[in-house]
Amino acid sequence: MFWSDEDLHGFMATEFPRLLPMFEGYSRPVQRADLARYCLLKHFGGLYTDIDTICMASLEPLAGDPRVVLCEEPRLQHHPARYRGMRSLWFNGTMASPPGHPLWDRVIDLCTLMYPRRDFDVLESTGPLILTAAVEHWPEPGELCLNSSHLFAGVTVNGDDGGDPRWGDHAGSVLSVHCWQGSYYDNRPHSLYHRKLAQFRQLRNKLRRDRRLTLKAARQQVDQAILTLPLRRTAEPPVVTVLIPARNAEPFLEENLGQLLALDHPRDRIHVLYGEGGSSDRTADRIADLVARHGRDFASIGSVSLARGAPEVPRDRRWQPRFQRARRAGIAMARNDLIDHALRRPYAGWYLWLDADIVGLPRDLIGSLLSAEAKIVAPDCVIEPDGPSFDLNTWLAVGRPHRVEHYRYLKDGLTQPPIDAWWRRHLHDLRYLDRVPLNAVGGTALFVHSDVHRAGLKFPEIPYEFLIETEAFGQLARDLGVTPVGLPKVQVRHHAS
Repeated sequence: MFWSDEDLHGFMATEFPRLLPMFEGYSRPVQRADLARYCLLKHFGGLYTDIDTICMASLEPLAGDPRVVLCEEPRLQHHPARYRGMRSLWFNGTMASPPGHPLWDRVIDLCTLMYPRRDFDVLESTGPLILTAAVEHWPEPGELCLNSSHLFAGVTVNGDDGGDPRWGDHAGSVLSVHCWQGSYYDNRPHSLYHRKLAQFRQLRNKLRRDRRLTLKAARQQVDQAILTLPLRRTAEPPVVTVLIPARNAEPFLEENLGQLLALDHPRDRIHVLYGEGGSSDRTADRIADLVARHGRDFASIGSVSLARGAPEVPRDRRWQPRFQRARRAGIAMARNDLIDHALRRPYAGWYLWLDADIVGLPRDLIGSLLSAEAKIVAPDCVIEPDGPSFDLNTWLAVGRPHRVEHYRYLKDGLTQPPIDAWWRRHLHDLRYLDRVPLNAVGGTALFVHSDVHRAGLKFPEIPYEFLIETEAFGQLARDLGVTPVGLPKVQVRHHAS
């Protein structure tokens, strides 16, 4: 049976009315086709195949199989999944299934979860990355019949034989070939204006005499042996020092500390250290009051005065690009001074960096961060539960921008692209995954193993790879062999200020 757009709309209205608003809300036809194919297989079972498919042999070997039958995309095309920490990319252009299989409920749930990001990337709003996430985390492997690309998609997007090793229950069969006639790729050339702008900014960048941190210089400052020590598990809960830089934070401090008091981690294993400097309100007095009142509620609680910090910028203008280099260099200085103080205090296994205006923490936050089993872990910082990510300094690179794009968004020696730059993913783009590798991290809430800071890895105060402060910290750690991990489903709440 061929399914036209009208047929699919009627099917969804009749069989999946709860999904009809989502189906109608997609801006691209391919997204409606993706959602509908999962629903067709859930309802009817059988074999779904894209129209740009050539059948090569009888489909009889698939008949009656109680499992979902899938194949990989050619391995040359697995990079979108591997960037995101998954092992392979599963093909959603041809799929076989019995009716009613629960895998499709999971895939549909992930499409629903990613619906708020429907106008961004098709691959991870409805496409193969959604299917891949469902397959990789499916608890019953025996319910899936997984095969190499040869089964349905042995030819690459360039028309070449993928040459992948054959494996799976159908290793001896080639049932179809996919022709990759995608209709949603954007290959528009860069405009003459933007090409010229990039050339100008590239030349200006070459002529700048500002200081930059190189990987070679960083290696000389960092003790690699300490940095790459394996994580050590202990029978007792680890000691955690919470580091809270605070400046003009008076309105938030009480609620912020209340969140720490509510954590389920043993309080006798938590130290709290504030770093205050440059406040024009009563932040220092409020911190002194909290220290006095809660001295026995934690293993220790104290504060230090920070002499260095960011220049004063009006709060409503602090995100403007022209302020970023000086502002974030100052924040890096304050963070580095605070960690220097912390390293001289009682030993901690972990440091939890927390902004003073974080006012919502899950009770099990520390346990969730520890479960990532990584030395640098970032939860998703939001204003509203399940809303857009607030801390946009936490991101994953899923490709390299063209030279034109790179220099177009290079401002004052820092790369400052728009939020939806195609080569970056923030944690709200990745909520179909439990954990993801990261390139850059934000500092609103950041969990760092003590080995990292003890090894001398701090927050760059000058640009590294056109990044600075926490972003540069994440990329530098990755380049030195410690890949940060993001937890898209673990959320902390930032005050809406």
